Amino acid sequence: MRSRGALWRSLALLSAVSVAMAIGIAAEQKPRDKNEAKPAKEKPKPADNSRCFVCHGNYDEEEFAVRHAKHGVGCEKCHGPSDDHAGDENHTTPPDIMYPADKVNAACLKCHDRAKLAKLEKHTPVWDDIAANTQHCTDCHGKHRLARRTVRWDKVTRKFLESK
Repeated sequence: MRSRGALWRSLALLSAVSVAMAIGIAAEQKPRDKNEAKPAKEKPKPADNSRCFVCHGNYDEEEFAVRHAKHGVGCEKCHGPSDDHAGDENHTTPPDIMYPADKVNAACLKCHDRAKLAKLEKHTPVWDDIAANTQHCTDCHGKHRLARRTVRWDKVTRKFLESK
């Protein structure tokens, strides 16, 4: 059994080692010079939407889908995996997630920062309308609509409505 003195000396030594390590770590983490370039963010890998483009080929060049895919945001990010939808050759199964008009802005704001957008001059004149859901992000930022619709579902209930 150790004496109290030996125990205190051990604790003091551990404290001294901890302080020395902390000083060494702090020295290694010097503040970055204001003129020093920030480390470059790694660009996201473009999203692969080819599975969706089998049927939805018009989105292959649609501005909204292309811009998001370029930044690593694919169809599944917003519409879910939609496996049943993708595998339905009768085209009667809806995607996992759809957006009625009054849910579009909220969906966009899951990723896009509301405070940053509100500060952009080009958004200022319409921001109240966007917040009130009388104007939608997709009104200006890509229609993101099918050019020719053969099937319709209720976007809230996902209930099949009609086939043309």
